[in-house]
Amino acid sequence: MKLVQFIEPGDGMRLGLVINDEVLDLTGADQGPRTVHQLYYDGGGDEIGLVAAAQNLQKRAARRLPLDALLANRNTHDPYLTKPVSGPPGHPHALRVWLAGVTHEVSAKLREIEAQQATGEAINVYDQKYREVSGGGRPELFAKGEPDAVVGHGQPITRPTDTQRLVPETELVSVYGTKRQGRLERLGYTGGNDATDNGIEAANPLNLPQAKNWAGGCASLGPVLITADEYDDTEVEVSCRILRDGQSIAYKKGPTGQNNLNMPGRLLHLERHLFSRLPLTPRTLMAFYWGTPIVFAEADLATGLLDGDVMQLTFSGGIGVLENPVVPLEEPAQLQGLGG
Repeated sequence: MKLVQFIEPGDGMRLGLVINDEVLDLTGADQGPRTVHQLYYDGGGDEIGLVAAAQNLQKRAARRLPLDALLANRNTHDPYLTKPVSGPPGHPHALRVWLAGVTHEVSAKLREIEAQQATGEAINVYDQKYREVSGGGRPELFAKGEPDAVVGHGQPITRPTDTQRLVPETELVSVYGTKRQGRLERLGYTGGNDATDNGIEAANPLNLPQAKNWAGGCASLGPVLITADEYDDTEVEVSCRILRDGQSIAYKKGPTGQNNLNMPGRLLHLERHLFSRLPLTPRTLMAFYWGTPIVFAEADLATGLLDGDVMQLTFSGGIGVLENPVVPLEEPAQLQGLGG
């Protein structure tokens, strides 16, 4: 089963079920839920399962929208997609967003090389962390602190004015909820872009929180959420193409999925470390990025992403293409009040 969330101008968030090339509007079924969160926690999904809860609504829903139109629309006058999982309206922090790093060998090696080039020193922190995790040790885990800064398909990733080298990171994302008995449940999978200021991270790994977090749009999710019963997460092919002025200027692809994670226990190893310290609180969802097998080094994209570029991230298994443009992050006027 594939689920989407979309914005209806004048009405707000709505929940849809993808059936072939159409989207069935589940919110229109007797004032149905507007989000996956509400379907799961208010529609009985935490008891009977997300799929069964959606099927109950499917019987009463009638309105259909063309999926292609939702995927293609970039204006706010017609319905358009947003991220496929979120907190309910007015409660963005009911979605937590956490990520793993150094989970694929190729990304660990390239990050180490870039750190050495940026500092001129033989820094080996990434290699050390890769070896530690490969041996069953503690993984690198971090958060996108503001869920509203995680956007959906077609929505912009912002570029801060002090960015050194912004790059996309193409990552499979698993989504979690807690059943009524309190047990964790993998609800489904979607695509993710963990946008990163690779320049400041390479200069000093302690810059990681700033390299990963800023206002407006520092990551994306989408375009669809595929329920866990229908998605094979063992072998997943991903790719990323970058367009500038309509022309492809960079392209990379690579394998991810459980079989390509570098630690014993694969995904469960990451989950144990994440949820043992940060148990998922009641009526909260978690989006968890697995780390990327694709790294755009300076040889691939010397300038990094620039304003006006478009990223097209492709995920196998039916998730599809997650597309986001890059726009400048406006300098906050509030800084003027600090003087100096």
